[in-house]
Formats: sequence, structure tokens, C-alpha cells
Amino acid sequence: MIYDLVIVGGGSTGAVLAARLTENSGTSVLLLEAGPVEPDPEADRLGAVDFSHTGRDWGFQARTTGDATAPYPQGRTLGGGSSVNGGVALRGMPSDYDSWASPNWSWEAMAPCFRRLEDDPLGGDLHGMGGPIPIRRAAKDELVAPQQQLLAAAEDNGLAWIDDHNDGVSEGIGPSPQNVVDGVRVSTAMAYLRPADGRPNLHIIGGAFAHHIVIERDRATAVAYSPSDGSLEQARGRHIVVCAGALNSPALLLRSGIGPVLDLEAVGIRSVVDLPGVGANLMEHVGAFIFVVPPEEAVTTDMVQHQLLIRYSSPESPVTNDMQIGMMNHWDLSQNEPLAEVCGSELIWGICAGIQVPRSRGRLRVLSPDPGHPPVIDLNLLDSPDDVAQLVHGLRLCHRLATHEALSERFERVAVLDEAAFANSDDDALADYARQFSFPWYHASGTCRMGPDPYVGDVVDDFGRVHGIDRLSVFDASILPMIPRANTNLTCIAVGERAAEMLK
Repeated sequence: MIYDLVIVGGGSTGAVLAARLTENSGTSVLLLEAGPVEPDPEADRLGAVDFSHTGRDWGFQARTTGDATAPYPQGRTLGGGSSVNGGVALRGMPSDYDSWASPNWSWEAMAPCFRRLEDDPLGGDLHGMGGPIPIRRAAKDELVAPQQQLLAAAEDNGLAWIDDHNDGVSEGIGPSPQNVVDGVRVSTAMAYLRPADGRPNLHIIGGAFAHHIVIERDRATAVAYSPSDGSLEQARGRHIVVCAGALNSPALLLRSGIGPVLDLEAVGIRSVVDLPGVGANLMEHVGAFIFVVPPEEAVTTDMVQHQLLIRYSSPESPVTNDMQIGMMNHWDLSQNEPLAEVCGSELIWGICAGIQVPRSRGRLRVLSPDPGHPPVIDLNLLDSPDDVAQLVHGLRLCHRLATHEALSERFERVAVLDEAAFANSDDDALADYARQFSFPWYHASGTCRMGPDPYVGDVVDDFGRVHGIDRLSVFDASILPMIPRANTNLTCIAVGERAAEMLK
């Protein structure tokens, strides 16, 4: 069978696209998902801080800072990242979208997509109601005691209360918007694909690992993939759409001969089109914690981990809301022996600062045409001195919050860092700490950058079409020219909504 569209990847964007396109009964769609497609209710429950380290993961490793490497979890299941993430449903700022490739992706074009996907009780002109993704916030009187204490500390540090972090203008402290209902994150698999189950024009194959795109005379005609039995099959389509995420989408293009010609030839891949930007421009939010050891029995794990979010602007920054801060009420390190040893305790809590407009850029490469070889992921975090300085300032604010009298009943000491690093304004010590303890937020973006000029690193045009190849598109976080000032999941769902409008 030749499908109208073959979609590779049923994640935050691909699931949306498959569901929206098959609303037209005359459009046939095949969705190929490398992971399982069966519901897993227990895995759908929002876990602890290690939420992404589940069995539904690709098992990737990434270079983070310097020569350090760490696991880099990415969802390998229907729903993709939306099935393994922390459930934060945060929009970027309107100017994030205005800075993208064209009016096709401006805030004016994207705002209706956000409203369409939302079921947000706030409603009004800003928010949608009745959409597939529930947006929920803790009310002030629902805040657990540690979050109330954080609020008091934040307000004493000049951070004002705000009701809605998704209003596009506010900064300060307020409830984190979440797509979580009764402790379960609502993924795109639940919200979009389950209601579409049974449509005769939607066919989903799980355990289907895409090897490469079949290209004939500069036109994409099929996807070569391995089903669960290990054989090699081809799925033919009139249009091939890659929605495999910011790591797997560029890797699939590279294995298909689409990328930097010299790099491809060096690893035995025949070049089809020379696109030097494939795998480049890798962007990632980066953060670091102030770890706090509490007095014995002052912290328990029988409450939600976080409810409040702080968005604020760095001093002297021309960009608003370029930083985020959040507090984990508890963190059980019994399964994280190295960190427990460093902190001197198996139960801690912490306050984290994260850079939302990183200057550092990484790169993704493949070393073989064999799809069994994982990509080489170089995040290159904190490569920019500006990023280091910004994170140091964020850590200072985290320290002021953590040591505020409002949180004194939960505070015994800061782990790892000497108080002198803060008292003496020792930026070098804090910079070293940031490099050692910084971590990615699993928001990889930009590796198939959208833009008009393939010679300066653009990979797709402003309709998502791959430069130089007919009938091949990419839609997911990989096409974002700039990472939004927010967790990327809600943006990726909105990208799916916008892509469906274009492809329809």
C-alpha cells in the first residue's frame, strides 16, 4: 500500500500530526513508532526527579560539559517525550516564535495552535478550553508547606506573585502549569491518538525502527525500517514526514545521505544532498541545583515534589524571562549512590536555576550507516562564558532562597559548596561548581534548523520541507531556529498543530 503520508515518530509532534491529518477520512496515514504503542498506566504516572529514566527510553549517552558524559533520556514509546517528561505545560514567550523563520511560525500563527490544544480553566482570550491537553495549576491554598515557604522567600527577594505563567508577559513566582491530572501526565498518545483509535485511515506500527529514507531522483518515496521481528521492510508514502525528535530526526537524515557531504563520506554514507546544518545548532537548556541537606526527619517524600515556578530576567539582560527557578521538596538519593555520597545524605531537597536562552551550541553526528550505532551527542553545555556567568548569578539567587528564614526548619546545610563561596562573592568557585554539577533539561532542539538558506546551515524551509529533497518534511523540536524560553513539550505539540494546518 502507498499511504498519503508516512510519519516517522509518534511523539509530542508526530502523534498530533497523525491524529489531526486523519480527521479527514480521505487521507491515509501510517505512523511508525520505534517503541511500544500499548498503554502502560504505571509508567504514565508522574515519577520523581528521575522521571525520564524509564524502560521507555533510547538509552543515549551525551557529552555534557568538558569531557563529562551522562545518560540523556529520550522517550522511546508512543507519545515520545510527552510520555516520560515532568509534565510541565509551559509556553514560550511570544517573541520566541516571532524570532523564527517566517510569519508562518509567528506568535500570531502559533497562538491559535496553543489555544486549540489546551483545556485550560483560565479560558478567556488567552487560553483554550475543551482541547485535548489539560492544563492545571495549584491554587494558592493548595500549596504544600515547603512551596508556601518558597513563596515567602521569593517575595522577600523581590519576586512578585503571578497567576499565569502562560500569559506571555509576566515574570515572578506562580503556579507551574502542568498537563497532569490525578498524578498522571497526559501525553499526546492519550490525548490525540487514543481518541483516533479505530480510524480506518490511520495505521500505527509499534517497534518499527527507521533505518533510512528511500530517495529516488531527489524525491523521498519510502521509509526503510525494521519491525519487531528484525526484518527490513519499506513503508511507501506520497509524502514522508520525520517527527523523530531533535536527536533521532537528524540521525535519520544523516543515515539517508542528507547532511555534510565530507562527514558522511568519512563514515561510509553516500551523499544525496549536501546540507551542512544537519546535526548542527544543537541547543539545550542547562541548569544546576543548590543541594540542601535537611535536619533529620525534617523532610518526607509523602507530598508532591514541586508546584511553583519562578521566571525572571537576568541582570542587564535585554531578554525577559531568560531564567527559571524551581524547588524540589524532596529528593530520594537511595538509588543514586554517587550523588548521595557527595551530599552526605540519602534524602535532600534542592533549588535549581536554569538558563532559558543558552548561547552555547552542540552538535550531533553519526559514525556509521548502521542504525544500531547510536548517534554521538555533544551538548557542549556552558561553552559560552556568558552562560557560565548567568548560571552563577542564578545559583546565588537559589542560595538566597534556600537559606531564607522561611525555609529554616528544613535547612541544616548546603551540600558540596562552602558558604564562603557565597559570602566572599567567589565567582570562580561557583563557576567550577556549575561546570561540575550542571545538567541538561532534556530539551534538545535546533538540529534540523528551519530557514531559507541551506548554505548557512538551514535544513528545512518555513513549510518544514527539507532543502533539496522533494516530498520530505521534518516537524519536531529539531526545526526550531531558537529554543523557546520554556520546557519544549507544549511548543512541540503546538508545532504538530501548526504542521497539520500546513499539510492539510
